[in-house]
Amino acid sequence: MESVMNFKRGGEGVLAVASTTYSLNELVEFLESPTVNIPVGALDVGTITPVEIWKAFQMSDRKRHFSTVLAFDVDVTPEASQLAQQLQVKVICGGGILDTLHHQFKEHIEELGEDLKMEDEAIFPGILSILTNAVFSKEDPIILGVLVVEGFIKVGVPIAYVRTAGCLDLGRIAWIEKYQQPVDVASLGETVVIKIVASNPEEQRQARSFRSHYDINDNILVTRLSRASIIAFRDSDLEKLSCSEFKAMSDIKRVLKFK
Repeated sequence: MESVMNFKRGGEGVLAVASTTYSLNELVEFLESPTVNIPVGALDVGTITPVEIWKAFQMSDRKRHFSTVLAFDVDVTPEASQLAQQLQVKVICGGGILDTLHHQFKEHIEELGEDLKMEDEAIFPGILSILTNAVFSKEDPIILGVLVVEGFIKVGVPIAYVRTAGCLDLGRIAWIEKYQQPVDVASLGETVVIKIVASNPEEQRQARSFRSHYDINDNILVTRLSRASIIAFRDSDLEKLSCSEFKAMSDIKRVLKFK
């Protein structure tokens, strides 16, 4: 049990789950072996439930390949499978065979390919207006009714709250609901309900302060573009933007003080 006993939580990596402590130790030793070399960020034992899916989502930060559960000889509840799909958390079971688990993880990384680069670097721009009569939760997780006023949003994108004193990074969109039905995307002019979940300690801190800082006069949310996002679009993707999306990008650059 040395690998499990000596495991240090909190680093970057996948969530490793097994049916027993003994099999978990076997799994961790396999993943951390030089020939496999898959970083492990957290451990768990037993059936995969929504709790494990949230854990994988929250500890992945902006590295989508770490938003993964590697499961060794365990079951996955239907609720966990549904949540994993909503949060874009990959659950790999491998049929109880370690080599198959490794192979499927490699295939997953390859499939992400340019999509991973797009999500990590070229986040499409969107600006939202908070519906003041539909603020359901001002604490992590934050649940709000919003109107898409520029661009569009989709599940998984990072969101910032724009206020006079500066922006708060709240986390990523965990789900979007329209007419009480889940959707992956909300476009210009649509009214939806979104759930925002902090994905790292700093976002958790800022999300907690949203309750005290929220002001009905400051009712704007934006997708949290990075400099890498701007560069990615400038180099190859500007022609893919609609007029609304291009305007959203320009407005977000001004708000976030990017040049």
